Amino acid sequence: MSLSYASGIRPLREQKKLERGFWNAAVPSTCIVPLQQHVGSKLAPLVQQGDVVREGMIIADGPGRFAVPLHAPIPGRVSTVGTTRLFDNTTSLAIMIELAGEFDRLGKEPERLDWSTRNPDELREMVRRGGVVATGRAPLPLHSYLRRGQGGVPPLLVLDLAETEPYLTADTELTSTYPDAVLEGLRIIARILSTTETRVLYSPGNRSALTALRRGMDRTVRIHRVPHRYPANLEQRIRRVVLPTRERDDPARRVITVRPSTAHAVYEAVVLGKPQIEQVIAVGGGAVARPAHIRIRLGTSVADVISECGGLLANPARLVAGGPLTGSEVFNVHAPLPKHVTAVLALTESEIGTAPEHPCIRCGACVRACPVGINPVLIHDLVAAGRAGEARRAGRSDCVECGLCSHVCPSRIPLVERIREVDGE
Repeated sequence: MSLSYASGIRPLREQKKLERGFWNAAVPSTCIVPLQQHVGSKLAPLVQQGDVVREGMIIADGPGRFAVPLHAPIPGRVSTVGTTRLFDNTTSLAIMIELAGEFDRLGKEPERLDWSTRNPDELREMVRRGGVVATGRAPLPLHSYLRRGQGGVPPLLVLDLAETEPYLTADTELTSTYPDAVLEGLRIIARILSTTETRVLYSPGNRSALTALRRGMDRTVRIHRVPHRYPANLEQRIRRVVLPTRERDDPARRVITVRPSTAHAVYEAVVLGKPQIEQVIAVGGGAVARPAHIRIRLGTSVADVISECGGLLANPARLVAGGPLTGSEVFNVHAPLPKHVTAVLALTESEIGTAPEHPCIRCGACVRACPVGINPVLIHDLVAAGRAGEARRAGRSDCVECGLCSHVCPSRIPLVERIREVDGE
């Protein structure tokens, strides 16, 4: 399937700019750790009510190569192991921890591991034990994703620094603050993949992060600027940027793409022995009192995240976990954020263009905007008619859920939300 940068849109501008840098948010008195945080194997709790847990202790794991362990983000006592309602109104088994006792890591200088003598499989297992989940749209277990790139011809490794969706700037701030850690994490991933080919993608909005990276970057690393259009980081589009024409459609030519926050998590898991229990996120939108970037403990609720940034100036028209185009609406503010989410947005009516839904006028705007060349309104109509099988054959499996069709629709039809309904039938 061919893609073109002629499709897509220029990204919207944030109504209120976020503060540069980030700070550590207050440690919550209670952390809720859902067991459903990544694609793949189901996890089972390894603790029960009343158990005392240490910071970073494994509290859930599962069988199979797609399982990623979960760790206690805070020390304390397990108050509940049971079903909880997540921010998007789905449910999951979860472990609730009440803060108590001393932190094993907070404020202490960790020992560094010399990973240069470890083989790729050992390093990949360290990534798995660290519970590293790739940030982005699909919360893939990173060790499983990297397995795809092992064996055969070494793949091309890409660090995707480009951020074209409004407010998704946490990776830029993390990279600007810890460029050496991001680069070391990238080198560890390259070692796991046995590759010497590395690329860095950036967009005009994050030159500061690129400048920070350049100081420690190997000369063999090539840098590519991607157009300032959304979505710029689809796999097919990345292949068009980093591969010569003759290799773009060759399935044997593998490209492994990671975000800076993922590379940083690999660095912490391997070098510092620190599991993925924290996340830098962006908190923005016109309804937020102090739009900023903060580092939170995983298991922190959406309500606590907003409170950390001064609360709300007004009731938001839409509260979103993730980007304004690809994120999911928040229905339960007392639920925690999962590992792969890097933004919480309290958007005003002017930011989302609130308007009542009207019948389709067959203007074709959604078709022209679609970066993968499907007909969103056709799939929408098939879903509405209860013809899920035909909807799948019409291109549902090719949909990347970028949200452009909903964004450009003059009738304000929530096309991508309706298209997602096929998966439940």
